[in-house]
Amino acid sequence: MIQLTSRGVVFSGSAADLRALRAQFKRDHYVILPKLIEPELLATILKRIESAPSIPKEFDGFVAQSIIDDPNTNALFLFLLCIPEFQRLIQRIAGCRRISDFHGRIYTLSPGTRDRIVWHNDVSDHRMLTLSLNLTTREYRGGALQIRERGSEKILHEVRNTGLGDALLMRISKKLDHRVLPVEGDVPRTALAGWFRWDKGDINLHSALRMAVGDSATQGVGIQTG
Repeated sequence: MIQLTSRGVVFSGSAADLRALRAQFKRDHYVILPKLIEPELLATILKRIESAPSIPKEFDGFVAQSIIDDPNTNALFLFLLCIPEFQRLIQRIAGCRRISDFHGRIYTLSPGTRDRIVWHNDVSDHRMLTLSLNLTTREYRGGALQIRERGSEKILHEVRNTGLGDALLMRISKKLDHRVLPVEGDVPRTALAGWFRWDKGDINLHSALRMAVGDSATQGVGIQTG
């Protein structure tokens, strides 16, 4: 229904489809956006990720993972997810205030390691929504997202976003916590994870990225930045 392509945003749905997504998001605090990245574009990006180095990182004691060290691919994802037409669709689905930008990283969770994403809520730095895009090319085990009310042990939802190129959009709230269960077996889980932030009125990130992405980031993918 919504797809990010080398030519921009393609929306093949209807107003009724958006209303249905908004109702689901309001009820469940998340929705899945299937095949968010155009397959041909995604295939080229995946080749970049396969050859990129990774760096182990820890964040605030909640998260330990390996970060893909590929600035050009990161910039390309930021450019795509900051397209104004796409962000307006996200606003309609989430019923949130105006989005200013998206900030995130490509990471890997490996089985049998100290990699982890434990209970937390992402509430900081003007964040409104979390997006997780599955970039794992092989079937992996475990790694499900769990959502609960803060202070409760009851799991509201357990979701496995396993479709290649599928994105999970989730609400950020002081009333909700989430975590990712450990990955099992022998296949690491790779994903892009990040946050849509509310508009502070002082930046236009997409315009800046249009100038900054440049030939090195778009080489071989045919992105139209004009």
